[in-house]
Amino acid sequence: MKISKRIILFYSFLFLIGCSNMKLNDFANNVPIFKIEEYFLGETSASGLFIDRFGKVKRQFTVNMEGIQDGDIFILNETFLYDDGEEEFRKWIISKTSETTYKGESSDIKGFAIGERSGNAVNWNYTLKLKYKDDIMNVKFDDWLIMQDENRVFNKATMKKFGIRLGDVYLFFTKKE
Repeated sequence: MKISKRIILFYSFLFLIGCSNMKLNDFANNVPIFKIEEYFLGETSASGLFIDRFGKVKRQFTVNMEGIQDGDIFILNETFLYDDGEEEFRKWIISKTSETTYKGESSDIKGFAIGERSGNAVNWNYTLKLKYKDDIMNVKFDDWLIMQDENRVFNKATMKKFGIRLGDVYLFFTKKE
């Protein structure tokens, strides 16, 4: 059983690396249905890395998350721990705007994050106010989350500045039981 899960994870990772022009409709018939407010409710952890446009791993990190449903809004608290020892906290406030669309806000997001789901995928688009040296750089994210099963979600986010791809962030989420 362990070997088959590893094979699935490996091929899923290769799939995400090769995806450059994914379309949300391509996931319409895929299961399980991915609802962020259900998957991220409670505790979730992730490990990830940032690979620059030249293929170099620039940063690795882990994330511990807690999702809380508070009436009509969903709160997602994320604590990032980077390989250089830096720790970062992000609080998302997420609202459903329809059965398949979301609006998210956070203090380090410019404006709002706009999300849409179809089948087992969610696609977010937003501008992150990224700390860069002693300044802030606005970076556009095209963020894809693909649910593999009820416990695992893969994430690939492409970062761009002035339309130029800076690199990709890969995350592997695991639901804590």
